[in-house]
Amino acid sequence: MSQIADELRSLVDELASRDDSSTSAVDGLWAQLRELGLPRVGIREERGGSGGSLDDLLVLVQSLATHGKGVPLVESATADWALAHVQDLDESLTTVLLLEHALDASDGTVTAELTAVPWARDADRLLLCAPGTAPLLVDLRHPSVRVLPGENLAGEPRDTVVLTASPAARLAAAPDHDAVRERLALLWSAAVLGAAHGAYRLTRTYVSERRQFDAPLVKIPAVAGNLALMRVQLVQADAALALAREADALSGAVDIARITTAAAATEIARIAHQLHGAMGITEEYPLHRLTRRLWSWRDAVATERHWAENLGRRAAEAGENGVWTRLTATGS
Repeated sequence: MSQIADELRSLVDELASRDDSSTSAVDGLWAQLRELGLPRVGIREERGGSGGSLDDLLVLVQSLATHGKGVPLVESATADWALAHVQDLDESLTTVLLLEHALDASDGTVTAELTAVPWARDADRLLLCAPGTAPLLVDLRHPSVRVLPGENLAGEPRDTVVLTASPAARLAAAPDHDAVRERLALLWSAAVLGAAHGAYRLTRTYVSERRQFDAPLVKIPAVAGNLALMRVQLVQADAALALAREADALSGAVDIARITTAAAATEIARIAHQLHGAMGITEEYPLHRLTRRLWSWRDAVATERHWAENLGRRAAEAGENGVWTRLTATGS
């Protein structure tokens, strides 16, 4: 990790602590992040980025998620990273959507109804990435585009975008579907891990301060045991993300990170609510801002089962010797 990681983490902590917004509107905290150029960390300065590395961006994503903040950092940062391979960046907010099948844009336009488009109502452009073809860039402000509001479990915008012969530019030099998917998966792993750490810290504080029978709840063996289980999940997820940061795209490490962080999200959210009892489901208490994001983000890009199947295919293709070599390789 670069030398500026600690400074980035401290900066995000300061910005998040000053933000009292409980909504997902793209204002307030997000405006400050954009003003500081943080969503473009990991993109070369000569292309309009802020410099730094992917590791620095992962620190930003994880730190924001620890505070339960929902902003379009993952989508915007990934879309801008892809666009920077083609052109210099401007002030536009671009979001990204992965497609299972390519859209027909042979005449330079696209007609389609796209669901669960992240932050479409606030974005200026949409990057569409499908397997086997170059990404398409659509102007969401064009008169032929309609955006119908929707949201995920965390209350974040996941809109329906209706394109009717909407102009679409093909970006032949941009990263392909698999590269964009890999980057999104890695960033979402960091986001899930951050929210999991936030839920754990909140729960640990609660059971340490809440008293029953004249002693903190954490003195009850069952409570202490469940808190330890949360910590075990975090250690596993931390290790998986650290491996994914260092490994090459063909190693399957990102698949492992998504599987591990998704499993941690499920278990940590369950235990956090169990240990909080009724307090954990109140609107005023901040736990739901973390757990609702854990439930939403664990399946971002694809489900845990999808990543497990993908990892299984990699293992089958590598064969017994290939899997053993990978497991026993130095630094794995």
